[in-house]
Amino acid sequence: MSAGEMTGRPAGLRNLLIATDLSGRSEKAVMRGLSIAAQFGARALVVHVVDDDQPSSLVEVEAERSAALLNEMLAPLAGKFGVQPEVRILRGIESEAIRLAADEVNADLLVLGAHRRQILRDVFTGTTVERVIRTSGRPVLMARLDVSVSYNTAIAAIDLSQPALDAFRFASDVSFLGCREVTLLHAFLPLAGGMMRYADVGESRIDDYTGSLADEARGAIDHLLEAVPLGDVAARVEVTEGAAIGVIKEAISTARPELVVLGTKGNSTLKNLLLGSVANAILRDAECDVLAWSGRRPAA
Repeated sequence: MSAGEMTGRPAGLRNLLIATDLSGRSEKAVMRGLSIAAQFGARALVVHVVDDDQPSSLVEVEAERSAALLNEMLAPLAGKFGVQPEVRILRGIESEAIRLAADEVNADLLVLGAHRRQILRDVFTGTTVERVIRTSGRPVLMARLDVSVSYNTAIAAIDLSQPALDAFRFASDVSFLGCREVTLLHAFLPLAGGMMRYADVGESRIDDYTGSLADEARGAIDHLLEAVPLGDVAARVEVTEGAAIGVIKEAISTARPELVVLGTKGNSTLKNLLLGSVANAILRDAECDVLAWSGRRPAA
């Protein structure tokens, strides 16, 4: 039985939504999205959003200009990848317009480019990618690498939360988008260790406690691998003591994967926006592509 059958989701991809702001960064997302559509024989919808908070005459002029630019860009790419995408020019707030379009076509995967970093704006409102992940309830691929770079190795950050498990299961349903190897990475902090040292507990007992946490995590991940067969994808498990952000960034720096898979709680509270989550930190800093999902289903 496949992972898709076990989770009630169809294996593979049928509908992709690719969003572009017509920048060079988004062009990478368009090419990666068309490449994935060709790989899975999926339909592709390419969208561009025009801000409608301006005079209607200007909105229409910008929409016509954007449509011409987008069609001009896609003409050679459609032949290159063997995919003829549908093109739509949307109007409204970017993340909301993308969400509504994804709902309309029931997109299995959204592909977006890495947006230009604007530190203050990003801190208080999040990037478009982060907002789409929070609100769409669908898997989102942030494409940063050139499409000439093939997906070979992936790191799946597994904190054993439901969003992380859902993201991993989705990635397994789509064969990690072509990766041949995946490392399941779990980071943990033995919080009671500090209290044990304060209570003058011996280091050997603290080591035993830390080891038991690591063994428990490995057991849970082994159980996950038994429940979610990976087919031809080779898997290894790495359990590391340390804060999640630091552990994941170090693993990315060392292993240099093409893809990172992670779950995010999709929290939009002020606390999360100001402090940032693990997912947001990886999305902003990782020099590779990132597949993220909050695990939430779109509203019916």
